[in-house]
Amino acid sequence: MVALVRPFYLVPSRTLVAGYPDNHFPFVTKNHSPSMRKAAFFTLGCRLNQTESSIMAKSLENEGYMITQEKEGLDLAVINTCTVTNQSDAKCRQTIRSIQKKNPEAMIAVVGCFSQVASQQILDIGGVDLVLGNEEKLNLYKYIAQAQASSVPVVSVEKISRKPFTIDTIGQHLGVTRANLKIQDGCSFVCSFCIIPFARGTSRSREVENIRQETQALADMGVKEIILTGVNIGTYQHQDTNFLSLLDLFEKVDGIERVRISSIEPTTVGREIFQRMADPSSKLVPYLHLPLQSANNEILRLMRRKYLIEEYEDFVLQAMEQIPRLCIGSDLIVGFPGESDDCFADTFETLQRLPVHYFHVFPYAERQGTQSVKLPNQVPPPIATRRAASLRELSNQKKETYTKQFIGQELSVLFEGNQGGTQWHGYTDNYIRVAVDSNQTLKNEIRQVRLSSQKSGIAQGELIN
Repeated sequence: MVALVRPFYLVPSRTLVAGYPDNHFPFVTKNHSPSMRKAAFFTLGCRLNQTESSIMAKSLENEGYMITQEKEGLDLAVINTCTVTNQSDAKCRQTIRSIQKKNPEAMIAVVGCFSQVASQQILDIGGVDLVLGNEEKLNLYKYIAQAQASSVPVVSVEKISRKPFTIDTIGQHLGVTRANLKIQDGCSFVCSFCIIPFARGTSRSREVENIRQETQALADMGVKEIILTGVNIGTYQHQDTNFLSLLDLFEKVDGIERVRISSIEPTTVGREIFQRMADPSSKLVPYLHLPLQSANNEILRLMRRKYLIEEYEDFVLQAMEQIPRLCIGSDLIVGFPGESDDCFADTFETLQRLPVHYFHVFPYAERQGTQSVKLPNQVPPPIATRRAASLRELSNQKKETYTKQFIGQELSVLFEGNQGGTQWHGYTDNYIRVAVDSNQTLKNEIRQVRLSSQKSGIAQGELIN
């Protein structure tokens, strides 16, 4: 996965619109005094990092910071890092230097995955005041005063606990329509290309009661959809509650109307979920994101994935047969060591015929410390780039074809906001992005919409009175 730099902000007196691909953490904040300390977050990488940045930002706001979108003139800059590839590490180092240059007087805090595995590299850059690994980063606010009082960098890169965890601060603010809810962290699978088990530790789960408390708090704030987030959420297990039984908790919380699974490994969830997802009275929406990575069994073996392509296909086909309107997404890695033209053809042809409706595609990128860097038959980057482009084009075609089948039908849309004017955007339960022209205020309302056309990946619709 390629690391992306996305500044994370609380923005005074305006609302960011939630629900778009890179924005699941909007905030509405009260006006602040100009004399308050200013902090900004710069978040690299995955959805879980974005979720955790929102938690840290809210905790700092509670301590008196104004969280701002400004990139200069900061009192505190927090860089929440990614380490999924060597390029991710380089991007982290580049980001640190860039922020230091723009904010020579600011405290610089570097937290997260890169901090966990490469704290010395961060210290070697110089000018960093605080380095926190994943065990302590959500306690960022507790370390600020210590770092301010210290003449040397404060470093806490503890061994990551295997125990169940709780989260004290809710990251979302008033005005959110869809909220990420972290239920799990870490992974015990150790795929050959992945550094995450070393950066985030083995799989561990959030305590059930703590999840219930946050879910109720989100409902009280007006949130209507929660997105279950973690590293490998299908491995959730706290005492006698597994992932499937955890879903019962959300059914009992009034106000939450939709529950969406962000991404789940196909081997970690049983087919029992199909009946639940097909039940019109269930809050669980008809949506599955099932990482595939490759559709060639030899490459899956080299990746140390836990399934054969035949098993993945069977799961997908059964899901589509049993769940009406189901949307299925996936993740793919191309150019993995040993991926010949024939291996790639297996992946391309499988995705052409299989009812997977869109996919995120990443050219393989080396990560020191993983087993895959030792594999022979490395694929030249230009070949991986071409393969990725062809799969992305196929993904665009399949998503368009999927959306077209619903033209003329009525679907429920959770509206998240507008970008000025009268055009409102939202998502159907099966993850079709919809735009509607209306003079009404539709934010945070679930309304019936008849889809009429599709343009640039967005379905156009009309409200049904």
